[in-house]
Amino acid sequence: MANLEVSWIKDFSTQKTALQETFHCSGQLLKKYFSNKELNRAIRAKDTIRLPLDLVNHLKINPVYVGPKALVLSETNDYLVVHKPSGIHSHPLCYSDQNTVLNFLAEKNQWEALKVNENNYDRGLIFRLDFETSGILIMAKTEDFFQKMRIGFKEKMKRKFYWAIVGEGFDKEGEWIHYFKASGAKGSKQKVDVHPHVDAAAGVLEVRKILSENNRTLVLVNLNSGLRHQIRAQLAILGFPILGDELYGGEKADRLYLHALRYEWDEIQEDPNAELFDRFFDLNRALKMSHDMLGVFKSR
Repeated sequence: MANLEVSWIKDFSTQKTALQETFHCSGQLLKKYFSNKELNRAIRAKDTIRLPLDLVNHLKINPVYVGPKALVLSETNDYLVVHKPSGIHSHPLCYSDQNTVLNFLAEKNQWEALKVNENNYDRGLIFRLDFETSGILIMAKTEDFFQKMRIGFKEKMKRKFYWAIVGEGFDKEGEWIHYFKASGAKGSKQKVDVHPHVDAAAGVLEVRKILSENNRTLVLVNLNSGLRHQIRAQLAILGFPILGDELYGGEKADRLYLHALRYEWDEIQEDPNAELFDRFFDLNRALKMSHDMLGVFKSR
């Protein structure tokens, strides 16, 4: 971890007091970097200390992006729509992180969006995607839009569409409900059952088969709820784990082939006469967003 050497210019009763007054950080944060003995040590003028850059730059976004190509797909006065590639996080957890969508936006000087919700590292993100999942992220550019969408997310988001690539012979079109255990560590496999039980959350999705080629099937998922690993777990329990999703029994691949295609909310107008598949290609430049998904049909 990178450090910065600091020389104090005045006396403090404790190092904890000095750090809190200088960097306006909580005692809980300081305990991540210093022992109680270090925090309780008295500070005299001209004393020096080595401080972690993650502490000095707490809640700041590193303007260096390291990762595959991301794209700003569209922009309004209220929000940005960003394509997140597979293999990066939605947002950082500390200043050292450089492989996130927010680092990409900082590198592209999209500072307006990064000023929203500044006291949290997820900034104006309306929702998040897993590290392995590609697709659209919506980033609020104003506090009003952020609060409106975050507070009423479940009610406002009418439909959430994803593409997934599974194995051949897919025959599970329709609406499915499964029940998720209410606990589970981040990154661990979700426990899913076909029967409801105490403390279980219902996961609802609809699946439609789009095309099959080279022993693969492209399916369109309408995610009616939003539980952790929901699409991955439900497709697996249906007998069709996603390509590249080894955690849920999927075939090994160069990535997890799950892609967030489109989110619809109150202000999004759609043509009710348009064919479902055609409409997706027209909105959010879906071909650009998902070229890495569709390439698997040509290369395998």
